[in-house]
Amino acid sequence: MSERALRVGRNEALFRQVNEQIDDLNRTLSQLGDRTIHIVCECGELACSQVLVVPVAAYERVRSDPARFFVVPGHELLDVEDVVEEHHDYYVVRKHSGVPEHVAAATDPRS
Repeated sequence: MSERALRVGRNEALFRQVNEQIDDLNRTLSQLGDRTIHIVCECGELACSQVLVVPVAAYERVRSDPARFFVVPGHELLDVEDVVEEHHDYYVVRKHSGVPEHVAAATDPRS
């Protein structure tokens, strides 16, 4: 596993943790509106701060697998992850088995 792949995994885990921390606020707001939440892109680029709007149900479904992350289309890093879902405004990626998947699982705030 390259140092870059490890750094990417840690960066994605950081964004996932940020999204989990704001999840309660998002849930409250989504109940008042259209059942969507606003999250930050969980790509491996630490400087990325793009916002995604995803349905609450999709967020929970993706969160059930600690190796899956939400990214802006074009932010996927195919050397460490595969695109497993393509939506108009966001993609869902899944970390490759081995170290990328292990880092994702070890940093999962829901575990």
